[in-house]
Amino acid sequence: MLLLKLLLVPALIWLITAAARKWGPSVAGALAGFPVITGSILLILTLEQGPDFARQAALASALGAAANVVFGIAYSWAALRWRWPPCLTLGVAGYALAVAASRQAAAMPWLAAWLALAFLPLAGRLFPSPPAVAPRGAPREAGMAPRMAAGALLVLIITSVSDRLGPSLSGVLAVFPVLASVLGVFTHASAGPAAAIRLLRGMVRGFYAFIAFCLALAATLDALRPASAFLLALSLAVLVQLAGMWLGRHRH
Repeated sequence: MLLLKLLLVPALIWLITAAARKWGPSVAGALAGFPVITGSILLILTLEQGPDFARQAALASALGAAANVVFGIAYSWAALRWRWPPCLTLGVAGYALAVAASRQAAAMPWLAAWLALAFLPLAGRLFPSPPAVAPRGAPREAGMAPRMAAGALLVLIITSVSDRLGPSLSGVLAVFPVLASVLGVFTHASAGPAAAIRLLRGMVRGFYAFIAFCLALAATLDALRPASAFLLALSLAVLVQLAGMWLGRHRH
């Protein structure tokens, strides 16, 4: 199990980064919003804590996606004025405030998860327009190792303390913006604020698939074997992601 925690998420991060390199920050953001880290955490929680624990964590993760989007909004507005250190601080502060607010909805997890989904169309409008400046080039490959290490560290922390945190808080923290933080900071530092804003705004598109995955998993874990539930949820997430990318290309 420890080997799974250490290798699965970094491998997925590497694959997504390699695939996203061809299409720029917007597509990279959409891929980063896909349930890579959280899906891995929920799988480990299912194996270690049981399907009921993971079902509750999946609903909380859907709500936590909204907090992740708040991170991106706060970071993006700050990026219009400052370099990455204060932007990261304000982004994490926005995430923490959103998590604190979401705790008030813990008694109605299904309603809260659907409200998080309804928030996404509005969220895209809350990002600032990227500044019209020339990009400074693509991110350097040196950022790969920190991304992979950060993903593995989050999985280790969340799954190790899940007994004490409970399913709701474990689910919300499973959506801590690791990819948004690492990719956003690295893109901001190497390619400028415009690229960082496009990446973080692109993550909103990925969260449609993310929330679809969480809702499908929560709905099927009681009725199906865990492997079947995860396969069904992942298949739905892929379909939603492909549909979103197709609509994005044909919107105009």
